[in-house]
Order: sequence, then structure tokens, then C-alpha cells
Amino acid sequence: MLPVNCGRHADYQNFVAKNLRKYYPNPDAIARSTWDIIERFWALDLSYTYEFMRDKYSKFRPATRTPSYMQRSYLLSIDFKVTSITDWVAKLKINTFYAILSSFLMCMFLKD
Repeated sequence: MLPVNCGRHADYQNFVAKNLRKYYPNPDAIARSTWDIIERFWALDLSYTYEFMRDKYSKFRPATRTPSYMQRSYLLSIDFKVTSITDWVAKLKINTFYAILSSFLMCMFLKD
């Protein structure tokens, strides 16, 4: 099944801003080097990835993650120096910060 396209880059930016304020209300608690990563991904518009990859997905499989989310998450793992995808997935499950930046929670929260 084709992935659900949950939104535009502006939706990602709004989601990140809203959830960083909610879960990390003190911006000084986040290291400057981490803010550099946040700022880079804030500006990195990956919305074209959905259209680019759309014909690569089967129409008969279960729904999948949006390709831009997968790409963004992989790039974040590189920036945070996590070289194992297995380790990164474990970190995503226990670290809200990484999940927010990867935007995996975005489809659920866009309605809020």
C-alpha cells in the first residue's frame, strides 16, 4: 500500500516546534551542537521524496512510513553518530527527542 503523506515541510516544522516546546520547555537544556542539527533539519525540505518514491511502493502491501520520514530519520542517525540501524530504532523507541525530529509521531499529532 502506498505510504500516507502526512504533510508538507511546513507541517514538519510546526510539529517539531510544538513538540520541542511541549517536551523540552527549557531550550538551554539542549546542547548547542544539537541545536545545530535541529536547525539543519528545520531547513531541509524532504517533501519531494514522497513523489520521487511513490511508484516504488506496492499498492497491495500494508501501509508504510512516509519515505521522507525514513530518509530524515536515517540522516539524523548519521548526525547523532549512531551507525547501527538496530541501535537507532531502539533509541527512537525510548527517546522522544529523536522521534520528534524524525517526525514519526507527526501523523498522529497533526490533528491536535
